[in-house]
Amino acid sequence: MNNQLRFWFGWGFGIAAVLALSVYLLLQWNLNSYGRLVADRLLLLAELRRGAIQEYFATADAELRFWSTNQSMLDAQADLLEIWRENPQLREQVRSAYVEKNPHPEGFRLNLNDAEDGSPYSDFHARMHSRARPFVTERGYYDFFLVSPDGDILYSVEKEADFATNLRSGPWRETGLAKAFRKVESNHSRDIVFLTDMESYAPSAGEPAIFMAKALTDKDDAFLGMIAFQLPTDGILGIMNYTTGMGETGETYLVGQDRLMRSDSRFFEGSTVLTQLVDTPTVERALSGEQGMDYVSDYRGVEVMSVYMPVEVGSTRWALMAEVDRAEIEDGAARERPALAGPLMFFYGLGLWSVWYWRGRVLPEGDAHYASLEFGDSDGGGLDG
Repeated sequence: MNNQLRFWFGWGFGIAAVLALSVYLLLQWNLNSYGRLVADRLLLLAELRRGAIQEYFATADAELRFWSTNQSMLDAQADLLEIWRENPQLREQVRSAYVEKNPHPEGFRLNLNDAEDGSPYSDFHARMHSRARPFVTERGYYDFFLVSPDGDILYSVEKEADFATNLRSGPWRETGLAKAFRKVESNHSRDIVFLTDMESYAPSAGEPAIFMAKALTDKDDAFLGMIAFQLPTDGILGIMNYTTGMGETGETYLVGQDRLMRSDSRFFEGSTVLTQLVDTPTVERALSGEQGMDYVSDYRGVEVMSVYMPVEVGSTRWALMAEVDRAEIEDGAARERPALAGPLMFFYGLGLWSVWYWRGRVLPEGDAHYASLEFGDSDGGGLDG
């Protein structure tokens, strides 16, 4: 091989090696850059979800405070307590009239406005129900409760199995509603709204429920009982299950202190609320109050980019997760790579042209055949040995 070929092979190999290294570094940059873009998007979505969740509970808090401080509501509660205490048999009577003999089936008992039995309770119920039922249905709450200082459920909109039972000694004394009552009973402050964590509620066919409760007190701060809203999961699911713009595998979800989901997974047909365990390092960090991003194996065993942050719900902290499969991130980065091939080939050709252009200016004049572009002698002979 003559000097000319060695020259071109040497420079070509060198430029190819530089090009290969450049391609490797560029691919890493492409993947990292695309990953940062996805992480920023997930962080923004997580922040928006957290804000929406907090706004959802803040709205319920404001509405509960309005009801609990409304003087007509306080007067109605005082009247109801008097009616309840005057008749020791009233509990059985109202359960018979509004649950057992209710002409509407379970799930539709709220349609009974007045049992028309001429009782003081039914007179109260007709007036109260005309205000509470439209409020519950229009505002998207599941139920509305008035509870006595002794724990008796004096009124509810839905009239489920919990109606006219006692939260201290009755069959539902270990439920979320009973926990809310114990919190209110221990603190009658007008300024505090108590919120329970999400858990299954047996009177509502075991559906997940959250209770928001507040004390009712008169002008002398005497304890009149408790007012409570039962919040369904619909409001939370409507926020967390929105996947537009999240690709094929992106999702956001909530996890409680028990490591069970508080919202649904997009990957399963059935509900995963309070059933799907998520015990990942990023969930642990979020429940500890940390915020960040990492690659982990998720609850499906799939490697994902996981953006995590805490969300405070009353006195409870949930983990808010925004995740997307790592494979989808790598596929997205790969789709951008063809656009990088043109510039790479351009610079490779520019490198070869530069070598050709400067070849005679760099080499010593005595090595004319070394600098020549021709593959033989000037007289047309064959290759030099």
